[in-house]
Amino acid sequence: MICPDCGYDNYQGEEVCERCLHDLTQVDTAPRPKNEMHRHIIEDPVSRLNPAAHLLSCKPGDKVSDVIESMKKQRLGCVVIEDNRRLIGVFTERDVVMKLTGKPVDPRVTPVRALMTSPAESVKSTDSIAYVLNKMSIGGFRHVPIADESGRATGVVSVRNILEYLAAQIH
Repeated sequence: MICPDCGYDNYQGEEVCERCLHDLTQVDTAPRPKNEMHRHIIEDPVSRLNPAAHLLSCKPGDKVSDVIESMKKQRLGCVVIEDNRRLIGVFTERDVVMKLTGKPVDPRVTPVRALMTSPAESVKSTDSIAYVLNKMSIGGFRHVPIADESGRATGVVSVRNILEYLAAQIH
């Protein structure tokens, strides 16, 4: 989305210009794809990445050691934490490294709620890949949960999922 004030090419769906903070909610122009790969990034919804296949969830009271074991078995780097079928947080590989390793925490007795990142940023399944990449970049995330209108997690998108999808578009 081109900012009418400064001309900066913002990601589609942004509400304010990243450069000048101009309100973009009334702007009606979307960026034009420069090539086929660019078209996939700005137009394809994250639902094309099959995010449900990467969904692993647990309850806030589950023990950290059990959650980590599930992550290892499923070969996933992120678990969504749900309470009453509503997304309340995420627990990632980064949480293991930053909040557990070298700390006086016993993962066999510690509930995941103590180490999860909460609240969790989420996106809708209809959001574009560009929007999700922008959210990841700004927030420093490698994983972003997808939530439905009721707040229930329906999938997870990772940087790896996006790269694999874009690589498949090349072939």
